[in-house]
Amino acid sequence: MEMKRVLGYLKYTQDYTLHYNKYPAVLEGYSDANWITGSNEVKSMSGYVFTIGGGAVCWKSSKQTCIAHSIIESKFIALDKDGEESEWLRNFLKDISYCPKPLAPVYIHCDSQAAIGMVGSMMYNGKSHHIRRRHNTVREILSSGIITVDYVKLKDNMLDPLTKGLSREGVERTSKGMGLRPRTSQHGGFVLTEREVYGRDKEKDEIVKILINNVNYAQELSVLPILGMGGLGKTTLAQMVINDQRVRGHFNPITWVCVSVGFDEKRLIKLIVGNIEKSSLDVEDLASFQKKLQELLNGKRYLLVLDDVWNDDQEKWANLRAILNVGASGAFVLTTTRLEKVGSIMGTLQPYKLSNLSQEDCWLLFMQRAFGHQEQINPNLVAIGKEIVKKCGGVPLAAKTLGGILRFKREEREWEHVRDSEIWNLPQDESSILPALRLSYHHLPHTLRQCFVYCAVFPKDTKMEKENLFALWMAHGFLLPKGKLEPEDVGNEEWNELYFRSFFQEVEEEKLVKSDRVTYFKMHDLIHDLATSLFSSSTSSSNTREIKVNCYGDTMSIGFAEVVSSYCPSLLRKFLSLRVLNLSYSELEELPSSIGDLVHLRYLNMCGNNICSLPKRLCKLQNLQTLDLSYFLVGEKKGYQLGELRNLNLYGSISIAQLERVKNDTEAKEANLSAKRNLHSLSMSWDRDEPHRYESEEVKILEVLKPYPNILKSLKITGFRGIRLPAWINHSVLGKVVSIKIECCLNCSVLPPFGELPCLEILELHKGSAEYVEENDVQSGVSTRRRFPSLRELHISNFRNLKGLLKKEGEEQFPMLEEIEIQYCPMLVFPNLPFVKILEISGEADARGLSSISNLSTLTSLWIADNYKLPTSCLASLNALEYLYIACCDPLESLPEEGLEGLTSLTQLSVRSCKMLKSLPEGLQHRTALTSLTVYGSPQVKKRCEKGIGEDWHKIAHIPNVNID
Repeated sequence: MEMKRVLGYLKYTQDYTLHYNKYPAVLEGYSDANWITGSNEVKSMSGYVFTIGGGAVCWKSSKQTCIAHSIIESKFIALDKDGEESEWLRNFLKDISYCPKPLAPVYIHCDSQAAIGMVGSMMYNGKSHHIRRRHNTVREILSSGIITVDYVKLKDNMLDPLTKGLSREGVERTSKGMGLRPRTSQHGGFVLTEREVYGRDKEKDEIVKILINNVNYAQELSVLPILGMGGLGKTTLAQMVINDQRVRGHFNPITWVCVSVGFDEKRLIKLIVGNIEKSSLDVEDLASFQKKLQELLNGKRYLLVLDDVWNDDQEKWANLRAILNVGASGAFVLTTTRLEKVGSIMGTLQPYKLSNLSQEDCWLLFMQRAFGHQEQINPNLVAIGKEIVKKCGGVPLAAKTLGGILRFKREEREWEHVRDSEIWNLPQDESSILPALRLSYHHLPHTLRQCFVYCAVFPKDTKMEKENLFALWMAHGFLLPKGKLEPEDVGNEEWNELYFRSFFQEVEEEKLVKSDRVTYFKMHDLIHDLATSLFSSSTSSSNTREIKVNCYGDTMSIGFAEVVSSYCPSLLRKFLSLRVLNLSYSELEELPSSIGDLVHLRYLNMCGNNICSLPKRLCKLQNLQTLDLSYFLVGEKKGYQLGELRNLNLYGSISIAQLERVKNDTEAKEANLSAKRNLHSLSMSWDRDEPHRYESEEVKILEVLKPYPNILKSLKITGFRGIRLPAWINHSVLGKVVSIKIECCLNCSVLPPFGELPCLEILELHKGSAEYVEENDVQSGVSTRRRFPSLRELHISNFRNLKGLLKKEGEEQFPMLEEIEIQYCPMLVFPNLPFVKILEISGEADARGLSSISNLSTLTSLWIADNYKLPTSCLASLNALEYLYIACCDPLESLPEEGLEGLTSLTQLSVRSCKMLKSLPEGLQHRTALTSLTVYGSPQVKKRCEKGIGEDWHKIAHIPNVNID
C-alpha cells in the first residue's frame, strides 16, 4: 500500500525540481504515521521528510518495527525514528563548509500534541511496554538539546504524500511546502550523495585519466561502461569522476541522466536537453527533440553520464548513439550498469570492472555509519564490528546498511545478534542490501530466476561445478527447450547470462588429473544471501524433491532439498516424488530394486561407490535424464554386461573396466555409447593380466564403443591389444576433446591423427611401439599443413621406438605447445619448436636426441634426469633458460663449461644425486643473473665449495642463495 502512495505521489512530481532558497539553512523535519486501526498483527506506517533551506533533502515511508495499539503510539514510534535520522543529518552537516556554525537545533514538526507530550515525558504510560523498551532515542536526543519537537497543524504536515492517499490538489499543496517547483530551470551541479567515500580514489583517478587521455586521439564518440554488481558504488564512483576538477575543465557541457529500467529514446533525449538548457522544451514530437539535442551537442566535447542502464537491446542504443555522435573529438559517454551484456553492447572501450572494497575500507565505512563522530568507542564493539564487516564481502552498501542498523545500538548482545544473523533475518525496513540486490533478480526472466534461486542449496563459498549444475537444473525442470539446442547447451546459455549479470564469480578451470578439466565457480556471499532469502520464502519442504546423502557439507537442507546423514532402504519409500537423488560416496555395494519406484526421478548420482551391478528395475525410470555412475565393471552375468548401459542417460564421466570380458562387437554395441549426449569423460580399459580376445576382435569392439560426436572432452584408453586404435579418433567425432591419454596399447604401431583435433590441449602417451606421434599419411580429409593447433602439454613415456613427433614436418606445427615431458624414449629427436617453455626429460637418450634440445630455443626451464650424457651443444644456445635441474646422472663428472657460457639468463641451478661430480665449472662465477645454487649428493663438490676456504668457493661466492649438502 505504501508503495502505491509513493508512486502516486511521484507521478505528479516528475516535472518538478527541488529549490533551496531560505536562509539560514535550518534543518527541519516533519513526522507522521498512519495507524492501522484495531490490528494485532499488521504494523502501522511511519513517514518523515527533512528539509534544508525550504527544500526536501531526504524522506522515507516504511512499516514500523512493532505493533502500535493507538494512533498516539504509532506517532510516537514515528517521532523516535525521526529522531535517529535527525542526529545523523546533523552530524553530516557538521562537515559541510557552507552550513552556518554552530548548527541550530533541529526542528521536528508533528501534528499530534499527545505524541509530543509522550516524547517530553520521562514517564511512559502507554500499555505497550515493548515500545518503552525499544523507542527511547528521541527522548535522549531531546534531553541533550539537539532537537526540538513542536506542533504543526494537520493541513501543514508535509508527510501526507507518504502516509495518506491525496488528491492532485493535495499533492501540489504539499509539494510546494517541500520546495518542489515546476521544472522551469535545472540545477547544473552534481551532488555527491555519499557523506564520505572510502577506497575509491584509485578507481576515480584511473577513470579520469581514461576520459582525459581519450580526448587527444578519439575520432568518434567514446563510451566507457562502469560494470559491477549491485551495491558496489558504481553511481558514487561516477559522481566522484564528474566532480573532479580535471574532468570539469575538459568537458562542456556535462550532464547526468538516470536511465534505470526504461530506455525510451524520447524520454532520455528530453531529460538530456532539459539538463543542458536548464528548462523544459515546449515540443512533443521525437524529431524536434532529436534536432534540438544535436544543436546543443554539435561540435562540443561533452560528457554524458547514463546511470543505471539495464537495456540490452542493441538497436535502441544504436538509435540514441546516432543522435549523440555529433560532438567534437573526445566527446564521451560514461555509463554504469550491472550487466556485462549492456557493457559489451554500449562500450567502445573495455568495461571498467569495479572491484570490491578492501576489508580495511569496508571497516572505515562501517565505523563511520555505526559510530558517527563518537570519540569514545567500546573496544568490545569494535571487535564484534570487525567480524560483522566480514559479512559485507567488500560491498559498500552492505557496510553502510549494517553500520546503520547498529547506529544507535550500544549493547554488545545487539551487535552479536547482527553478527550471528543472516542478512535476510535482519530488519528489512532498515536494511537496503537485499532490496538493492533484489532489483537485479527482478530483471531476470522467469526461467533464470529459478536457476539462480536454486543455487542456494549449496552453502556459502562452495565451489560449484558448472556442468553438474546444468544437470540439476534440468532435473528440476528449470531449462526450457530452445529450438534445436540440447538441454546442456540451454543450461550453458542460462549460466552465461547469470555470469554476465554478476550473479556468479571466481570462475576457474581446474585440472582434476592431467587429462580431466572441470569448470568451477562461486557466488558472492551477499548474492547467496539473496538466493537463500528467495528460496526460503518461495519453496516448501512439504514436498521433498531432492535428497543428498552424506554430503560432507557441499549442499544443505533448504526448501524442497534435504540432506540426510546416511542411506537406508526406507529412504526411497519415503520420498516417491524425488527428482534428484545423490548417493555419491555413500559406501554402497548394491542399489536396491526399489529404486524403480521413483518414477519421477530425473537425476541419479552413484559415483564413488562399490556398486558392481545394476538392478533390472533401474530401466523403469523412464524420466531419468542423468545417471552419474563413474565406474562400470564388465562381467559375464546379467547386471554386469555392457547392455545394462543401453537405456541409461549417463552424465559426466564413466570408466568401463575389464573390457576383455566382452565377447564380440555385437555385445559391445549394446552399450549404446553413441547415444550418450551428456558423457563428457570416457575411460575404457582392458586388464593386462587377463586373457584377451583375438586382436582383430578387440579392434571391432573398440570401434563400436564410439562416443556421441563432438561432446566428449576427455578420452582414456588403457591396455587395448588391437593393432590399431579406432577410426573414430578424428576431428568429426572428437572435435571438442581437450585431453587424451593412451597407455599400454603395445600392438599399435601407428597412432591415429591426433594432430587434426582442433581443441586438443593435453596428450599423454605411455608404453607403446609407434615410431612417430603422428605419421601424417592418414586419409582424414584434413590438411596436414597445421597440426596440433591447440596442444599445450605433451607427455610421452616408454616409447622406445619413437623417433620423432611428426614423420613429415608441416609448415605450422605445435603453435601453442609450451610443456613437454619425455621419459625413456632413447631415440627421440626434437624438431624446431619455437614456443616450448618447459622440458622434462629422463631416462637414457642418445647424443643426437640430447643435442636436439637446442631446437627448443625459447626454453625457460629444463629438467634432465637418469641420463649418462650431457653434451655441450644442447645447452649453448639456450639463452632464455632460467631454471636448470640435473638429477641422478651418476657418471657425470663435470658440467660442460662451454654450455654454461650460453646460459646468460640462468637464475636457478640445481644438481642432485650426481655422485661422480667432481667440481663446478669456472664459468659459473660469470653467471651474474644466478640467484640460487643447490647441490645435493655430490661429496667432492661439497668439499671444494666449503664457504670461504674451499677451492671452488670463489666460483659461487657471488650467488645470494647457496645450498650444498
